[in-house]
Formats: sequence, C-alpha cells, structure tokens
Amino acid sequence: MIQRVRSRLYLLSLALAAVATLTAAVVSTHGLDVDSLSGFAWVGLLVLAVALVSGLVTLTLVRRSMREVADQTRNVVRDTSRRVSLLDVEAGDELRQLAEWVNFLAEDADRSHTALARERVLLSSVAEGITQGVIAVDGEHRIELLNDAARRMLGVQSTPVGELLIEFVRVPAVFELIEGNDAATVEIQLPTGRRALLRVANRWGGQGRVLLLEDVTTVRKLENVRRDFVANVSHELRTPVAVIRANAETLLAGAAADPVMGPKLIDGLHRNAERLARIIADLLDLSRLDAGQYRLELARVPVKAITEQALTGVEPQATARGVTIDVQVPDELAVMADPKALDQILVNLLDNAVKYTKATGHVWVATKDEGSHVRIEVRDDGPGIADKHRERVFERFYRADSSRSREAGGTGLGLSIVKHLTESMGGSVGVEPGSPSGTTFWLKLPRSHT
Repeated sequence: MIQRVRSRLYLLSLALAAVATLTAAVVSTHGLDVDSLSGFAWVGLLVLAVALVSGLVTLTLVRRSMREVADQTRNVVRDTSRRVSLLDVEAGDELRQLAEWVNFLAEDADRSHTALARERVLLSSVAEGITQGVIAVDGEHRIELLNDAARRMLGVQSTPVGELLIEFVRVPAVFELIEGNDAATVEIQLPTGRRALLRVANRWGGQGRVLLLEDVTTVRKLENVRRDFVANVSHELRTPVAVIRANAETLLAGAAADPVMGPKLIDGLHRNAERLARIIADLLDLSRLDAGQYRLELARVPVKAITEQALTGVEPQATARGVTIDVQVPDELAVMADPKALDQILVNLLDNAVKYTKATGHVWVATKDEGSHVRIEVRDDGPGIADKHRERVFERFYRADSSRSREAGGTGLGLSIVKHLTESMGGSVGVEPGSPSGTTFWLKLPRSHT
C-alpha cells in the first residue's frame, strides 16, 4: 500500500513537472505578460518541491527498510534460529523478496547446523564407546578429537582439543607416520609405560590424520607369561625325565643285578617319578583354577584344627631338619573357606617355610582378628626374600633362588596355587619381610561368626 502511494505521488510530480514545462513552452511561443509568467514559475517551483519531497520521503523509507533488513540479517547470521520479520519491512516487493530469501537461507543453514550437530554427537558417542583410543589431528598436528580410551592411555585428565599432539605423545615414530601419506601400523610405547598398536590413516575429505591406539600391554604380558611358562615347564620336566631315562637304561644294561647300584637306581626312578607326578598334579590344579572348574564348597572351618591337620604333612621334613613349628591360634577362631583348599594352602606355606628356613630354625603360625576377616600368618626365621623378588614370588615357576629351590625339590607352582585358591575363596594373600629376619607369608579370609 505504501509503495503504491509513493509511486502515485512520484507519477503526479512527474505529470506536474511536464505540465509546467509545456506551459513555459506556450508562454514562450505566444508572448504572454509578466504576471502570467510569474504564476507559471510559481507553479513550476511548487511542482519541483513536491517532486523533491516525494523523492526524499521515498529514499528515507527505502533506506530505513534496508537498514532494518540488514540489522535483522546480521542477527540471523549470529543466530540461525532467528528470522527476518516481514511485518517490519516497509519497502516494496524487492526488499520483501530479499527478506524471504534470507529467511530461506537461514532455515537451510539451521537444518545443516542441526544435522552437523547430530553427526558430531553420533561421532563422539561412537568414539567414546569403543575400547581403542581415537585421536584426530589437523594438518598442523593439533588435536581435534580425543576419546576417553585415548585419554586413559596417554594419562591425560582433560580434553586438550586444539593443543599440539607432541605435547602429549613424545614418540618420534608417531610423527614419522603422521608425516607420511600412507596408512601404516606400528607398535609403540606410550609415555605412561603401556604398549600400544598404533594405526594411522588419512582423514576423509580434509587434511590431517586419524590415529587409532589399541592397548596391547596385557596381550604382550600374557605372551611373555606363556613363553616363560612353556620354557619353565620344559625345564622342570627335562631333569626328572632325563634321570628316569638314564636310570632305566642303566638297569636294562645289567645294573639291576648289582646289589649296590641296583637299589640306588631304582630309588632314583621312584623319586623322580614322584617329582613328575607332583608337577603334573600342580599343573592340573592350576588349569582347573584358571578354567573355573575347581569346585569349592565354603563352610565354617576352625583355623587351629585345619592348621594342625596341615602340620601332619610337613612334620617329617621339619623333624629331619630340626625345625620347630609353633602354632599360636585361638581355638574358637574360624573362617569361611573350603577345608580341602585351606589345607592345601597351609601345607604349601608350611612346606616352603620349613624348606627355606635354616636348619634347627623356627616356623610360627599365628592369626590376627581383623573384624570381618582373619589374617593367618606363616613366619620363619630364614634368610628372607629380597625386595626385588617379593612381588613375583606368586608367579608360576618363579624362584628367588633357583638352585636352592630345585635342591629342595619344589615345583615352583605351590605359591601360585596358594594365590589362586585364596582369591577363589574371596580372600587375599601377600608376603612381607620378617622381623628381625625371615619371611612372613599371610592370607586373609572372611571370618565365620557362626
């Protein structure tokens, strides 16, 4: 409506100007008097004034409408959820169409931003949900994405988006791979000490690289344990098998008739056959424990009674070495445990204490009531175990002094079985230096209050 009014005023001004021009031409042609000329001049000035005022009004309205559209467009650019209000646009169809197109572009941008936000949330959810570490870097090696698994591997507490990767991963091999153009895989050691398999790939549709970290620390540790286990089993079996074979061949060659050598060779066969049987039995126990097939039946077990039962298995050896075993356990103290498993645990601990303490030494069995748990201690006054060995004594086939262990006839599996059985019954086990000398092995089991 306003545009139509302005158009009509503008046309009227043009018409008046044309009339004034024609009038001036007529006056000029017919020679009219001065008063008539003056009248026509005033009419012409009036027409010109109307035309100028109309043009200024039109220009002012158009400028105000354009400024309003510009201000609203700026607000839309800053916040794509806002729109240009068409009711505020007082100009003509052109500015109204411009406002409509701005709104159309804003709606399209808003939809794109929403879709992009959904994609970013989806990408972040996927990245956070996987166990591998994911790191995305730009062309300048600045971090753009770092998921939770990668933060744990790198020991990073925050999310250092925008920071240089070199500030967190000081591994030259990583940057050699990033600088290349091809996908590659390499195993590296992270600053936290863990080992990881690093895969580097190009980012699709942009500069930068994507790094995928897979923690292989546990895998490598298990491989080392398996390798050591096979080597230790082979070594443990080699000696008794070799003795049995040599003694058997000597007996077959005629030594069986020798009244002196015959009994010695047969005794060697028996002792090494028993050693093989112990190794195989221990290996079978560990295999059942690892597979969860070792059946445990927890019940109330008096600690003193089960300790005295375990003593019968080690008394002959203790007597032969002159070792005194002192039991300091209250009669009423009881734990929740499997009787056979606890007996096997105590036999192993007592057997170790008797073997490795000095001749004519002492071994003590004592308990401590710790409320919900009972701590059972087996202490000796032997030479003790060095600090560097204490953390590994529960590993399979690990020996602090291999020469003494083999001389004593151990398989190297007893303490590993002790650890597995104790933990299977909901307890814990450990080793400490004795005071003033010796070693203290301890285990904690849930106390029985019934």
